[in-house]
Amino acid sequence: MADIVLAEYGGQAWLVGGEEYIDDLLANTLPQHITIELLACDSKSDVNLLWAQHSGDAAKGGMPWLIHPAIVARERRRSAQHNVFFAQWSAFVDEEAHVVIRSAARWAAENAGSTVVLTRYVGDDSAPGTADLANLRASLIEAELDGLGVAGDRITRETQDPSSVPGLLEESQQINIAIRPK
Repeated sequence: MADIVLAEYGGQAWLVGGEEYIDDLLANTLPQHITIELLACDSKSDVNLLWAQHSGDAAKGGMPWLIHPAIVARERRRSAQHNVFFAQWSAFVDEEAHVVIRSAARWAAENAGSTVVLTRYVGDDSAPGTADLANLRASLIEAELDGLGVAGDRITRETQDPSSVPGLLEESQQINIAIRPK
């Protein structure tokens, strides 16, 4: 798990884990070794659930910190992990997805000895066609990364059960791109 966890829903992001780093997050003074994970949620309830699991105590009247979109965008650019989101049951790569893929390609270029890992979220009980759709989405991302100069032999795929990640639905509508050292 990352040092800081941000949960996104409806175009907003909340700090759900790592509250001890909030001052440095807001001031852009985080040390390089501090990791940040951006998790997509399917509802505000999922955001609150993640917050309760990581650090919150709603019984005491607390709530997660809402983080300014510019700070989230800055951290997304700095992060070695990128999430590409798709509309439900779609493989259409929109402009926001292209931005994320270009950012991942830049990270891959800056970390030439790294592996680019595409994570598909498909469970054993997923609806028929979910695995095929996840593979198509991953293939589209691979093709774009290749066009941006990331060699195909650096790209690998992983599959993770969405039930292992709080807040993800069976058809999770995302592919995660992570840049990992070999």
